[in-house]
Amino acid sequence: MTLYKNELKSKALELQSALQKQKIKISFDDNSFRDYLVKLYAGSISGGNLSIYYKPTKNTYSLKKQLNNSKLDIIIDSAWNKINRFETYTAQTGTYEAFVDGSYISGVIGYGAIIYLGDEIKAEISGTVADTQFRQFGGELKSVIETIKWCQTNDVKKIRINYDYQGIEKFATGKWKAGNDVSREYVDFIIKTKIKIEWRYIKSHTGNPKNDKADFLAKKAASLQKI
Repeated sequence: MTLYKNELKSKALELQSALQKQKIKISFDDNSFRDYLVKLYAGSISGGNLSIYYKPTKNTYSLKKQLNNSKLDIIIDSAWNKINRFETYTAQTGTYEAFVDGSYISGVIGYGAIIYLGDEIKAEISGTVADTQFRQFGGELKSVIETIKWCQTNDVKKIRINYDYQGIEKFATGKWKAGNDVSREYVDFIIKTKIKIEWRYIKSHTGNPKNDKADFLAKKAASLQKI
C-alpha cells in the first residue's frame, strides 16, 4: 500500500480544482502515487510535470515544478498559494510584502530578505552576521531588521513580514521573553520603528516560491562568505 496516498490525493484534487477555474488541466491516476509523493501531468499550454510531496512529521506539503512555460508557472504558483492560504497583497493595496530567512552553514550565519509590491520584486537583501554564537537565530532576526531599515530608507509605511521562524513575531509582540542581547536588541529596534508591521507565519519548505527565494538568499550569503 502506498504511504499517505489519501493525504496526497486530497491535496492533488484541491490543486486540480483551483486550476480548473483558471482553465488549466492537470491529471493524475493510481499510477501517479509513490510513498510521500504524487506526480501530476500539466497538459495545458505547453505542459510539464508537478510533484506534490507530503511530510507527515510536520503535516506539510511542498510543490516541485518542471514546466516549459513561464505563464503556466505563475498560474500554478498562484493556485498553490491560494489553497495553502499564503496569498500576497496586490500592488493596488499599497502594502509591501517581505519574505525573510536566516541560515547557518559551517560556522557562517547568513540572512536574506526579498521585498515585493504585488508580484514585483522591489529589493533583495542579504549578508552575514558577525556574532555567530546564536547560529541561524541571529540571521532570522537580522533579516527583519534589514527589511525595516530598507522601508525607512524608501519611505514605506506598511509591510507584511512573512517568516518561518516563530520567534520573529513572538519576540516582537512580547509572547516570548527576550533572553539574550541579540533578541533584546531586536525587540528594541522593532518597538522604536514607526513602520506598521503585519506578521504572517509560513511553514518552511511548503512550496511557497517567495519564501524559498529568501531561503536561497540566506544560504547563498553564508556559503559565499565561507569561500
